[in-house]
Amino acid sequence: FKGEEAIILEYMDDRRGPIPMGEITRFAIATARRDDEITRLLWSDLDRANRTALLRDVKHPRKKKGNNKTFRMTEEAWAIVDRTPVTLIHHADGTTTEDPRIFPYNSKSISSAFTRGMKILGIKDLHLHDLRHEATSRLFERGYEIHEVAQFTLHESWATLKRYTHLT
Repeated sequence: FKGEEAIILEYMDDRRGPIPMGEITRFAIATARRDDEITRLLWSDLDRANRTALLRDVKHPRKKKGNNKTFRMTEEAWAIVDRTPVTLIHHADGTTTEDPRIFPYNSKSISSAFTRGMKILGIKDLHLHDLRHEATSRLFERGYEIHEVAQFTLHESWATLKRYTHLT
């Protein structure tokens, strides 16, 4: 993936449309978050002092609703958040409010946009979820220990975490 990363990001940055796919792709690589997790993150759940964010209703085999977890964010992730503008919602009554989500898009739309991009670029068998694997591997390559990587990825066991790790 590392050899294709620049090509993918250039394409995603140049892509026309309302979804900032370049930034979302970078965020996925920087955070190891799933597409639906990226689109659910709230501005109010960021904790700058501790460099963490709250993720609500984290995927779990038995308990999803109310399974809220705090995860660490890399410097790259914070840089992306810092340059992401707040999205305004224009209501029928003429009022405007701020969207509480950092990336207020449909998760299926971002996943589809990524898949379409890979098809256009001729990159086979690469999906947005694969960036979660790439991000996890990069954390290990940076020298983080298993328990530290789990603070970023929110994997609860080494057995699960190692499925996401592909070190070279």
